[in-house]
Parts: sequence; C-alpha cells; structure tokens
Amino acid sequence: MLPASASPTALLLIDIQQGMRHATHWGPERSTPEFESKVESVLRAARAYNQRRPDKPVLIIHAHNHSARLASPLHPAYVFPDGAIGVAPMAVAAPVAPEPVLVKDVNSAFIGTDLEARLRAFKTAQLVVLGLSTDECVSSTVRMAANLKLLERDAAGSPAESRIVLLSDATAAWAKGGFCARTIHEVHLASLNGEFARVETTEDAIEAVLR
Repeated sequence: MLPASASPTALLLIDIQQGMRHATHWGPERSTPEFESKVESVLRAARAYNQRRPDKPVLIIHAHNHSARLASPLHPAYVFPDGAIGVAPMAVAAPVAPEPVLVKDVNSAFIGTDLEARLRAFKTAQLVVLGLSTDECVSSTVRMAANLKLLERDAAGSPAESRIVLLSDATAAWAKGGFCARTIHEVHLASLNGEFARVETTEDAIEAVLR
C-alpha cells in the first residue's frame, strides 16, 4: 500500500445502507461484528486526511443500491417499522459534501453509473474498497475494477491487483447455502486476494495510506 499523498487514492463505500440491517432478509447471521466501527474509523481517517492534505485529497465515493425488487429492503419504497428508509445510508457511512453518491440497481458499482469515468478522471492509482456484501456487490465491483484495468501505473510499476485494497474487517457477508457467515466471508476474501485485490485490515490501511 502507498500513502495517498504519493499515489492518487479513491475510497469506495458499497451499499452501506439502512436496508442491509434487516434482521432476516439477507440471511440468518452476519459476519464481521466490528464492521460498523471499522467503516466509521476509515471514513473518519479519510476525511481527516483530506482536511490536512487538500492538495492531495482522497476521492471518497459512495455507491448505493436501489433494488428493483419490491420485497427488497433496498427498494426505494421500503420503510422499516421505526421509520428508517431502506435506501438511506447507515449513520456510520452518511455522505457529506462533496462526496458523490452513485445509484445502481445491480451488483457491480460500475454498471449504470459513472464510477469508471470518475476514477479515470481522478487518475486513480490506488482504490480502497469496503462495504456490503463481500460475496455479492463487493466481489462483483472488485473483480470488475481489476478487469477494467482502470488504475494508473504507480511510480514503482506495481501490479494493479496489489493497488486495489479490500478491507477485510470493513466488509461482511451473510450465512447462506448451509455455510456460516464467517465461512462465506473468508472464502470470498481468499478468492479475491492476490488475483483481483490485496486484502488488508482497516487499521493497516489507515496507517499505510491515510497517515
């Protein structure tokens, strides 16, 4: 990982929305109990870095899912009994100006949005990814980011897959198909690591990229 001050860096937050806190829709259990606190810490660190280094800012982008499925907690019409709107952001990842929110209705954050154009215009050389869920929208987006070859070469000429950084403890998955949530999460991280991305912890990424 490279310091954001030395390598144009984007931070992509995927589907960190109220609808993802539904108690049963996504599965009987979720991995990564520390997910929310890790999201909050990396977003806080990125914003603090931008305050210190407005000359070399991190590009913070939020991707939100607006599902076409009426029964989905991520459908634009879905409202929880407590009044929370399903497509609204979780409090730990609420966007602030000028952070863009890109709306999609499929898994990959690149489909139906201008994410690729934004990353290319920023001349992004390092992409840090977090969000939900590891095996679905996060995996789809990370794989597509690698296949699009959109990252600029860095000064050291390191391979692109080492500069797509996936935060292991700021992503999460749900149990399904007879497999526990932790297994789903860890298997998908292992599948992505080295081939499509570099899997790191939030703490290590903050220290290496945002200090």
